[in-house]
Amino acid sequence: MIRFGRVRDIVSRAIRLGMPILAAAILLAPTRAAAQSATERVELERFRDSIGPVLDTMALLTRERVMIEEARANRTDALVHLKLGFLSLHIGDLGGKRHYDDAASEFQWASELKPQWPYSWYGLGLAEQGVGDSQVSIVAGIKSMLGKDALTRSAMAFAKSAEVDPAFDQGLVHLAKTALRQRINIKLDLALQALRAADSTAAGHLPSVLLYRGRVEREAGDPKLALTAFRRYLATENNVSLGQLEVARTKFLLGQLDGLDPYLAGARTDDTTTVAQYRYDFSLIASPEELDAFDGTTRATRPAFLEDFWSSRDRADLRRDGERLGEHYRRLYYARKNFALVSKNRHYDISEVYRSSQEDFDDRGVIYIRHGEPTDRATYTGNGVYDNESWRYVRADGDLIFHFVAREDVQDYKLVESVFDIMGFSEAVALRGTGASGNAVATELLDSRDHLSPLYRRIRGAGTGATSRLQAEERTLGRTSIDYGTTSDSYELRFPEALRAQTQVLAVGTSGRGNRGLIHVAFAIPGSALTGVANVRGTIYPVRLRFVAMDGTGHPVSYIDTTRVFLARVPVPKEEYLVGEVNVPAPPGKLSYRLAVQQGEQSGVILPTDSVLVEKVDGGGLGLSDPVLGLRSANLTWGTAQGDTVFFNPNGRFHQNDLVELYYEVYGLTTGTDYETQLIVRKRGGGGGFLGIGKLFGGGSAEISLRFEEPATTPTARVQRSIQLNKLKSGNYTLELHVTDASGVERKREQDFVVVK
Repeated sequence: MIRFGRVRDIVSRAIRLGMPILAAAILLAPTRAAAQSATERVELERFRDSIGPVLDTMALLTRERVMIEEARANRTDALVHLKLGFLSLHIGDLGGKRHYDDAASEFQWASELKPQWPYSWYGLGLAEQGVGDSQVSIVAGIKSMLGKDALTRSAMAFAKSAEVDPAFDQGLVHLAKTALRQRINIKLDLALQALRAADSTAAGHLPSVLLYRGRVEREAGDPKLALTAFRRYLATENNVSLGQLEVARTKFLLGQLDGLDPYLAGARTDDTTTVAQYRYDFSLIASPEELDAFDGTTRATRPAFLEDFWSSRDRADLRRDGERLGEHYRRLYYARKNFALVSKNRHYDISEVYRSSQEDFDDRGVIYIRHGEPTDRATYTGNGVYDNESWRYVRADGDLIFHFVAREDVQDYKLVESVFDIMGFSEAVALRGTGASGNAVATELLDSRDHLSPLYRRIRGAGTGATSRLQAEERTLGRTSIDYGTTSDSYELRFPEALRAQTQVLAVGTSGRGNRGLIHVAFAIPGSALTGVANVRGTIYPVRLRFVAMDGTGHPVSYIDTTRVFLARVPVPKEEYLVGEVNVPAPPGKLSYRLAVQQGEQSGVILPTDSVLVEKVDGGGLGLSDPVLGLRSANLTWGTAQGDTVFFNPNGRFHQNDLVELYYEVYGLTTGTDYETQLIVRKRGGGGGFLGIGKLFGGGSAEISLRFEEPATTPTARVQRSIQLNKLKSGNYTLELHVTDASGVERKREQDFVVVK
């Protein structure tokens, strides 16, 4: 039989009721007790219902004094002690914390008198939670590790209530709740055993038991059984919206993206419990502004708000619908298993610059939930060095590196800016001026991070002159990573192998949908980087292209995810290119974009975030498209709605004997007026200055640029010209295109290209 502070409770209980301690001990002799009758349970629940609404503590204290006298007169009446225990528990809930100890004593006494009564153990579990743990984090942590914390004590008591009566639903539910709250010594096995045993009783079919059966099954690692329990819960129609959320969470954990439908359906509710759970899950990555927007939703608007929130992230990360949300719930599950805080009483060192606003996860959990599994990890174990980890995230827009250290509590890792902060603030300051070469621990610490960044090797070998600059650079990287990592979230695409591909993103043309222009995405993959699939007709090359354009607020406005399958009669030679182009409508404005190209299942590349300017194509002022430089021989064209053929060359390389095809569009012209165009070619990288291109267009002069005036016959001018490159030497060049209208307004666009022999 389980005993909790038995001697303490005997003494406390005896003193409270004025009993001789020896007499109290005699009463605790083992007795054969019958199960609690239905009549006794009803009487006890009526008593609890009668005191529940009472909030006047003075009235409750008066009633407690009367009941203490009654208990003294009926020392062996377990029902009286249970009532007194629940009364003391209620007073404790209203602020009289010491009454939790009194309640525990009463329930302990009742469990000795009637060990087969589930209410005795159930009440003891509630009282132990009320007593709580030490407010000193290190003490609380030690107690947790030893299994002496409040949650463990209460879990064991709830488990006993389920053991003596498998159909006692209150004990089952609280056992499950407690096990799910535990951060260490988790009693999921006890909860799971009790819930499964209850399946053959009437309690096993109750909505509350089914709900927690699903939660415990999922947390214990069996989401399929959890899904079955949640579907049974849904069938009870107790709280459909909560059931739909739980089904969605579980489906996502199983990798089933169709969890999006029940997720959105469950959000259409006014149930405060369900809304609070949606909000909590959402809050772990949402900005304060996004949280305010969520709080402003209603049952009618919340599904659309959440759908837009997650869909925007899918688009920004070049993912399919539902992928980011599914990954979010996978991360939450992993973080609960690996990064849960044992104590909420966190204390910070001066070097621990980040202060988390949540109480459930350490800082590793904060980063993991926002950005997922790191690309690389590193740690170092040495004498006098606190537990530590460093994570690197490889990103197209630049790597992120995070350093974590656990000082006061080995279960609580906190973010620091520099790898040297792992050694402590004073040591990190001292190393800034002297370098790491003379410090064995610092040297080994840098060696352990060598594979994360070449910066650590440079710091290790730096002399006193360069070490301050390099350490400042490393600290800036850490600070920038913390700032970005704790205020954003991502689900970066990753590919087993890097794909060598060249791309162009150009804004030119109209989509025929109001004022929307077209963004063209062209790519070139060398034959040496291709992996084909043999076919009776030749070789098949599948290429998947994902592209998203976002407005100034980061909201996706254009998106495409398409796979093109190319059939070549013979394999593409290593020195030649496989080329392709797709286009997508886009609204006017300066748009940031992300682009990924994937060839086959293994290789792919994500390009760094860049921007493209889409002009207003229906007037509203002078506008100029991107210039397109192409080759007829490249066999990559786009046909405009007006019948023009535009040629692309996404690798941007031209031979000296090539005839380059130039295409551009001018918008917002006033019909009947003249506009001026100037074309300039500049050599990049110094030397060469300007190169005259008058001859390139058939002119006989040696001017450094070509100017010409043309009348505007329509509001949009579509211009095609040919350029001969035989006057240019090998090198890197920029074509500048300037257009000025009759009122003097000028627009400029550029395009880089390379000339080879």
